[in-house]
Amino acid sequence: MEPRVAETNAARAALWAAVAVVAFLGASVPSAPGALALVRDGSACRLGVAGSAHPCECSALPADARAALGLPQPLNSASAIELERVPGLGPLRASAIAAERERGGAFESIQALSRRVPGIGPKTIDRIRPHLFAVGPDPACGVGSPS
Repeated sequence: MEPRVAETNAARAALWAAVAVVAFLGASVPSAPGALALVRDGSACRLGVAGSAHPCECSALPADARAALGLPQPLNSASAIELERVPGLGPLRASAIAAERERGGAFESIQALSRRVPGIGPKTIDRIRPHLFAVGPDPACGVGSPS
């Protein structure tokens, strides 16, 4: 299980928020040779000069950055640890969601959680709906709305 230190997670989320805001706004830094962006460095995304490398896909935005920016997590690809961080889900529900997704395949909507995962009812769905999306365009890309 991932260690949890509130100050560390908060600092990491704040850092990613700053990186994401700078990158998405195309801001420039006086000492940088051009506008900054999230660029692909192997399999990871990092802050770099726009055009110097392949841009990161918006869906590659790390979970910490998504949380800091208030963007929903992808229900069908979020790990149990990422799901555990969603308000209204704890370790047991997050593990149950991940196990059911592995057993029964992708969820077609957030509402499907209440049909497929024991212990998740309408009140839980209402609490987690702003924090997760199941289908459709990734809200991090600025297109469409979460389901």
